Amino acid sequence: MSKCSLVNCTEKIVGGFQEIIDVGTFDHPNATIPGLRTHWCDTHESMLRPTILGKRGRWLTAEELQE
Repeated sequence: MSKCSLVNCTEKIVGGFQEIIDVGTFDHPNATIPGLRTHWCDTHESMLRPTILGKRGRWLTAEELQE
């Protein structure tokens, strides 16, 4: 099971986000790769969620949060 992205936090996570990084080339201008995942618990959501604002990515599904 995933843990909160804050060091030493052991609370259950309630949300997450995975950044998508552009790695386009001349041959594949729209190429992307999955980037870092950020997970947060209820206590640290207000601290971690703003760190993803403006980033290209996707919200993690409930199933992915349980991995």
